[in-house]
Amino acid sequence: MGYIKEHGIEAVCFDIDGTLYPKWQTNLRLVESALLHIPFSLSYLSMRNKLRRKNGLDGGTFSGHDGFLKEEYTALYGEYDEEGVEKFRRKEERVFFIPWQKSFSSITPFPHMRESLLKIKKEARIAFLSDFPIGVKLEALDVGDIPEFAISTEDIGALKPSRVPFEYLSSLLGLENDKILYVGDSEQKDVRGAKNVGMHTLLIKTHGKASSKADIVVSSYPEMCRVLLE
Repeated sequence: MGYIKEHGIEAVCFDIDGTLYPKWQTNLRLVESALLHIPFSLSYLSMRNKLRRKNGLDGGTFSGHDGFLKEEYTALYGEYDEEGVEKFRRKEERVFFIPWQKSFSSITPFPHMRESLLKIKKEARIAFLSDFPIGVKLEALDVGDIPEFAISTEDIGALKPSRVPFEYLSSLLGLENDKILYVGDSEQKDVRGAKNVGMHTLLIKTHGKASSKADIVVSSYPEMCRVLLE
């Protein structure tokens, strides 16, 4: 009996960047965008790390995308300015999100990713939760037809590992947290965040040895299917 049936899992939820496709592709797109706007990019990445540290595991609020933009702006510039927030939103899109959208036509998923998700979907509901805007990623990865929904933590109001996006995820599914398995590639953001609210956790680590507190650690999607389903 696989992990899903053995533990009464009703939904398997996946991170996107670094989980559905190799993380180096994420990093490459970040570097390409950052090189054209180095001062802003460095400040931006520092700001997001600052927000993660500030919220930790149990901080943050459900404020929606507008509230998150205000929080980003205040963390970056030190004070709130309504006109400045709108300028920041446009710059964020111009520097990061629009270039990423264009570059995702060449994205390559992990081997056997789609077929594995389809197998898992036969036994559990599937959803996606990402820290970055989703945009065209699901279509580029050929998985747009698989999840019940896909949502970005930016649209919720707090970045992982805050409990806020994980609890919002369970509320959308209408499930208790212990009926959900969260799959990600980050020990800090995915495993710690999901375990903190009582979800089951799976870490996908394709290279190197994994020292993890996740319930399951796998190195490939076929291995994931064997553990979850067989």
